[in-house]
Amino acid sequence: MKKIGLAVGAEFEDVTVEDKLLADCLRTLGLGAQRFVWDEPRQTSGDFEAVVIHSCWGYHKKPQAFLGWIDGLETKGVQVFNSPQILHWNHDKIYLRELARRGVKIPPTVWIARGETGNLTKILAENNWQKAVLKPTVSATAWRTFIVTPENAKQLQPEFKKLLGTGGAMIQKFVEEIETRGEWSFVFFDKKFSHAVLKRAKTGDFRVQYNFGGTIETDIETPLGLIEAARKIVSGVGGDLSYARVDGVDVDGKLSLMELELIEPLLFLENKPSAAEKFAAAIAGRLNYTK
Repeated sequence: MKKIGLAVGAEFEDVTVEDKLLADCLRTLGLGAQRFVWDEPRQTSGDFEAVVIHSCWGYHKKPQAFLGWIDGLETKGVQVFNSPQILHWNHDKIYLRELARRGVKIPPTVWIARGETGNLTKILAENNWQKAVLKPTVSATAWRTFIVTPENAKQLQPEFKKLLGTGGAMIQKFVEEIETRGEWSFVFFDKKFSHAVLKRAKTGDFRVQYNFGGTIETDIETPLGLIEAARKIVSGVGGDLSYARVDGVDVDGKLSLMELELIEPLLFLENKPSAAEKFAAAIAGRLNYTK
């Protein structure tokens, strides 16, 4: 039986509900599946046919080690989903700048590279922003993410300096529609649309993640125009995608892209009965294997 490794990180090494659903579907296709802690030195790729990078939360805290591990799997001939090339491209949010140059709508953003300097007060004033979001370009789950206003910019300047000492940073105009309309997540397998959910932050917050009190709505009509915009973004990615999640906000009827998640997104498999089956089929198909 061919074995599939479901990669997790040591910081969050428990198998997720999503991975359990995926493992069950893989087994129905005659494929074994087990947890694989990527940053545990005693664990090796062994006889895994492939490794699925889907629940490696925490990778952003040591990205070079993570990418080195990914490259090591490829060197050993282990298939990786999504591909190492895609993971390298997607791990740093600078990819958003590339997508914007291709015509994808993203919020107005100022990019500052590692080692450069910048002044938050000046950046807000130059762009006439009363509210912005500051975060590292390598980040996940709102890690080291701050709301910046003219009133607190000076106070956050030391944090900004720290960010630039360890990596790049981005300052993005705050999208008010996140608070009023929520943020959509569109899920794709094999670049084909599967399902969508609408995430909402708790009152008084802007973060839509579960661990910050966010909630999701599943029984809601999804605007076809937003689905098509998300589909176009996924289709435009040069490379194979077994899975993808497009996060965006409805701004005047147009999708404003917040994230294109190709490394460790929650795929809301519990909310769509057929989704785990589609995910498993995407993996099995890439192994040229059927039961």
